[in-house]
Amino acid sequence: LQMNIVDDFECHHGINEHWVSSDPQYIQAYEYCSQRCFTQVIEELEGLVIQHLFELLKANLSGTRYKMRKHISKAIGRRSGAIQTALEKYNTLAPLQVLPQPTLDYTEVVGYASLGKFALLKYSCHDLLAKPWAVPENWEMAAKFFKVLHSHEELTCLNVKICHLSAWVDFEDKKILSAIDALNTMGLNLLAMEL
Repeated sequence: LQMNIVDDFECHHGINEHWVSSDPQYIQAYEYCSQRCFTQVIEELEGLVIQHLFELLKANLSGTRYKMRKHISKAIGRRSGAIQTALEKYNTLAPLQVLPQPTLDYTEVVGYASLGKFALLKYSCHDLLAKPWAVPENWEMAAKFFKVLHSHEELTCLNVKICHLSAWVDFEDKKILSAIDALNTMGLNLLAMEL
């Protein structure tokens, strides 16, 4: 019964060749299956560290408000626990691989300032270091772009505040001048000169 299902699947999908143990695709699939658990742990750790790096980057952006910084700081704290758990799994499986991988320390992993320093990404099947968003120049440029964008918003806010401050200064000047005039009319010239 199972062979009929396999034959039917092969017929519907036009599969004429079967892999043999010497095919490169077979060898690659066999190695992947044997290291699947380790690969999943690496991918989980990668994801957590990348999220950690981007949260740190977001926390340092100008224009990030207090509540958002507080929210990001809580997320960084939660992510630290998840990174420790994933790191323990990785360190358990790393020496057991066909090519033993180095064990990592938590302080070393969270101390990475950029994706380029995260050596674990070299063992990934997704080649994350080749992605455009992983290039330090690209995300520095994105950070600068958002700083410029926020600076335009800040200029608009400052222009409004300048108008408010100017109106307040004009109002206070008029108030002081009217107080001086009132003191002069009351004959308190010395006090008026003080103002």
